Amino acid sequence: MQEPYGKGPFMKIKNYQEDIVLHAISVLMEDQPDLRNDQAFINDVAAYVLNRMSPKYIMSERGFTRLAVSHLLENGNGEGIKDLVELMALINSGIKVVKERRRSTGEKREDDQDVGILDPNQIEYLHNFPQLIGLVVDGTSGNFVPNACVTLYLDGVIAAQAESGWVNPYITNSLTKGAFSFWPKAIKDSAEEKSFEIKISAEHEKYKLFSNERKVLTKGALRVFNFIDGESIINLEPCRLVSKK
Repeated sequence: MQEPYGKGPFMKIKNYQEDIVLHAISVLMEDQPDLRNDQAFINDVAAYVLNRMSPKYIMSERGFTRLAVSHLLENGNGEGIKDLVELMALINSGIKVVKERRRSTGEKREDDQDVGILDPNQIEYLHNFPQLIGLVVDGTSGNFVPNACVTLYLDGVIAAQAESGWVNPYITNSLTKGAFSFWPKAIKDSAEEKSFEIKISAEHEKYKLFSNERKVLTKGALRVFNFIDGESIINLEPCRLVSKK
């Protein structure tokens, strides 16, 4: 029986503009740590901006991969946000409006309450990973290879994914032009910084086994990041497969 709409192995439907706006807000507020750490304030500014922008939705891992292919792998540097200046101006306007609203109403949010100092020895950090994207291509022709099985390993173990719509292993296909993407699940650790060994393995019946390794350094956070930050996406080296013949 077909599953009801909105269920099944998919990401939650998501407005991709949210991640762009939230990242831009964090950049603009780098010199305002008091506001940058105020999640309620950030949410109010983001809502102000997003209500004045056209939404751009993605629902599945495939949607993300296709979007990333056009932006990262096919020289799509001219796409993205065409009017970056207008976006920054809109965010600055939102910051001003929200500040004035709080000042006029004397608004006190639960998020504004003081938080006690944490004992460093009691902190268990969450190490969040960026999204990873790459291509599987024929090592001779450079053409993309569909139906290749690509697996991501973290420190020698198959990596669990952050959301159910992101699968590991991943089977490449023609719709995404041989591209694959992964989003590893955050890992708890007491270290403030941690180095992980990432291994990509690509298998296809007509080609020899391919594998490539690299290290990724993560910084501990106090929460799970459930957003896509375009600037931190790791664009992996293409998996260039060599024919068995």
